[in-house]
Amino acid sequence: MTTEEKVFELLENTGLNWTVNKNQLFDAQGKETFSYGIFKKDQEWLGTVGPKYVPLQNWELATILIEATKNIDLEITKGGTLQNGKKIYLQACLPDEAIGNSNIKRYLTGLNAHDGTQSVAFGSTNTVVICSNTFYQAYGQLEKFRHTSSMKDRIEIAQQDFIEALNEEQGLMDAFKRMEREPLRDKAIERVLTRIFDVKPNQNQSEISTRKKNQIEKFADSLDTSIKEQGRTIWALFNGVTRYTNHVLNENSENKMDSIMTGRGHYISNMSFNTIMSYIEENSVVKSF
Repeated sequence: MTTEEKVFELLENTGLNWTVNKNQLFDAQGKETFSYGIFKKDQEWLGTVGPKYVPLQNWELATILIEATKNIDLEITKGGTLQNGKKIYLQACLPDEAIGNSNIKRYLTGLNAHDGTQSVAFGSTNTVVICSNTFYQAYGQLEKFRHTSSMKDRIEIAQQDFIEALNEEQGLMDAFKRMEREPLRDKAIERVLTRIFDVKPNQNQSEISTRKKNQIEKFADSLDTSIKEQGRTIWALFNGVTRYTNHVLNENSENKMDSIMTGRGHYISNMSFNTIMSYIEENSVVKSF
């Protein structure tokens, strides 16, 4: 199968077989502005950008990633849209990993924003099978993608960054394994609660709003469920966080994946991950090996 055929099949299977147009915007008097609208080919508005913004078409990103992964034993097979196309993503599957009492589905993800809010970014997306908790960890954004006109250069950039992302992903799995080996202490829970909800361990209840109390209670329920699934480990604490961001924070949201990958859920999960790893470094009971 040729690259062009693979690109067409991938875009068809993921619902990404469409293009965007960059159209100049006009003021109420019909005068040209310095702003441009990004529209799907059916004229659905996706975002407003400046004159220097260069759209990266879905077929371009698909071509780049398919070519970039040819020699590193990866295949781009999955993808989809966020916010009705304002952002799109493509993924390569990695072998499952066993952590604690569950397997983890692992993907390397290429993310592109048509709304102009960010450049192309690579990251890892992991889903814990037992509870369907998804964690997206983003790596560096590639501004150079849009300012590199050569397809050959873009492919080389993507290949380098995919190799780096593979190394980062292995580091993430090592971090998860460290979490699984570490017993859960109240200090770790308190530190995560403080970071997520901005409350102190001994703070007077009258100083905490009813809304925040409800949020903390829901997080506590998520943590309790995760402890029953994984045992009383730091890994259960992190699963409690991702259960909260996946199934509580976004329980009524149509943009669940957007929250997990680029929004509030992404922010809380990554902030908590960094907090937990800092705690482990400071208070490790079981040394890494």
